[in-house]
Amino acid sequence: MVGSAIYKLLSKSKNFKIIPCKRKDLDFTNKSRVEKWFKKNKPEIVINCAGRVGGILDNSMHQDAYLYINTMIGLNLINTSLKFNVNKLINLGSACIYPKKTKQPIKEEYLLTSKLEVTNEGYALAKITVLKYCEYIKKKYNKDFISMQPANLYGEGDNFDLRSSHVVPALINKFHYAKINKKKIVEVWGSGNVKREFLHVDDLASAVKFCLNKKTEHSFLNIGSGEDITIKKLAILIKEITKYEGKIIFNKNYPDGVKIRKLETSRINKMGWKSKILLKKGLSKYYNYYISLVF
Repeated sequence: MVGSAIYKLLSKSKNFKIIPCKRKDLDFTNKSRVEKWFKKNKPEIVINCAGRVGGILDNSMHQDAYLYINTMIGLNLINTSLKFNVNKLINLGSACIYPKKTKQPIKEEYLLTSKLEVTNEGYALAKITVLKYCEYIKKKYNKDFISMQPANLYGEGDNFDLRSSHVVPALINKFHYAKINKKKIVEVWGSGNVKREFLHVDDLASAVKFCLNKKTEHSFLNIGSGEDITIKKLAILIKEITKYEGKIIFNKNYPDGVKIRKLETSRINKMGWKSKILLKKGLSKYYNYYISLVF
């Protein structure tokens, strides 16, 4: 999802010659193969979009895989970028690196100030490890290596599998299926009371492009929309967009995760970047994309 959005945006520019590298072509957890690819292709800029991602249920069931895969990918790419003297590296992380209980909106300096949310602890630990390694390399070798922590992402290329998807594609899938099959009830996992901030993947791509032309003293930046919404209101909004006419129920037997997560983005805002895609507009665009896949 993220890699495709960044590739699509940068392909429009004459300033970049893009060398795509997909998971099917290279095992990023294999250091020797990564080094072989770098030696052959000689990239000047590296954008790390690779990793295993998923929703709260898949995270909680496979903590070991999320920790191992994401740690190995990140460390291999950063270490190899240093070895082959890459000019700039952007490492994409996640807002889940921040503590479960922390002040809102979340500033970058709140990292490692208290305990993590347990349901995605493996993924968060991996992303923190890679972020800190990137930070150490930046400081020790004066490299233009930075990390970005986006809010909850949605957009073209995401996974709609209910067992492993994020909340937005899962809800779009559920409401559309219920509409076409004339189901009277849609079940939403969790209480619906928690708040999340959502960022369209095209906004993240624009932030990455923006930072390719900027050098910052900061080692990592929050990337968010500035809007947060309860899962209940999100479900109602998606119900409206999909034109589903039935009832919504919330299953509290499923975990909620942290109660609220909204990012403070003044670092990158002061540099000159802000998100542009409002949630309702982004969700409508995303639903049209979903329709194009199922019909």
